[in-house]
Amino acid sequence: MSVVNVIKLHKIMGDELAKVESYLDQFLHFEHQEIAEGALHTLHAGGKRLRPAVVIMTASFYNNADKVVPLAAAMELIHMASLIHDDIIDRSPTRRGLPTLNVTMGPAKALHTGDYVLTKALEDVYNLPRGKEIVKILGNLSMEMCYGEVEQINSMYDVKQTIEDYYYRINRKTALLIAVCCQVGALASNASPQEVQKFYDIGYNIGMAYQIKDDILDMEMSEKDLGKPAGSDLAHGIMTLPTILTLQKDFAEKEHLLDLIKSRFPKGQEQVQEALELIKKHHGIKEANQYCRRYIEQSKRLIDELPENKGKLVFKLGAEYVISRGY
Repeated sequence: MSVVNVIKLHKIMGDELAKVESYLDQFLHFEHQEIAEGALHTLHAGGKRLRPAVVIMTASFYNNADKVVPLAAAMELIHMASLIHDDIIDRSPTRRGLPTLNVTMGPAKALHTGDYVLTKALEDVYNLPRGKEIVKILGNLSMEMCYGEVEQINSMYDVKQTIEDYYYRINRKTALLIAVCCQVGALASNASPQEVQKFYDIGYNIGMAYQIKDDILDMEMSEKDLGKPAGSDLAHGIMTLPTILTLQKDFAEKEHLLDLIKSRFPKGQEQVQEALELIKKHHGIKEANQYCRRYIEQSKRLIDELPENKGKLVFKLGAEYVISRGY
């Protein structure tokens, strides 16, 4: 993505995203000081804010971006709660280079902080226009996200996983949330049922591409950029697309790669790095990028089917950002 297009994207969405950030900062000053401090620590650790951006991208199509700031913020809070819970499950010491709540508060308090953030977000949504309808959608989403998390736990270090198994997980862990961000952004803008479905489909394809790209970057980027060691997913036994694609092939070092994974990398990061080099050597990352590109191209085709509107530019730039971004 060109520098010019990045500037265009930020110019179009910058004001609304700044409003979302301000709203989040005020919203998380909860009455309970310790929970508020934990939530604000997570917020101020940073993040790409993709979920609120997608809500705003959708609402921009209907010239309604300024009215969906609370809804966009709520979608980020739902994502934030899921990250807090993920860090507890994974026993992650850091996220984005900073200590997790799992470390600063302990897992029990971190768990309740995540629950509190999620509950307050849903309460806030309920009080918005069409809130009851949107909360029902978010309830179903939460259940699907739980299914994805349980399947990820069940599949750790399982070297027999298929691409379909991987898709099942990332659909529920990531793609559905981004699809719902588009869906509720359209609902809040009083879009037609057909357009709501179209935006949902666009969001789904962007979400699938986004997670595949995230999994690629986990293997490609440095620890400095990631805020955690490269190959962290693989080290924790999470089989992502580059690994699955590599293991589908026959090559001289395949048994060694299988042994490294099955043994759970007893020598730590040294062996994780060895596995990453084999995955790169046998084009697992290169091929995963091709899968990512297909989802982006499908999202663009769906965007092209929307009525002509200046909001289409925002969506096209946003979709292209997913594939070209750094971490």
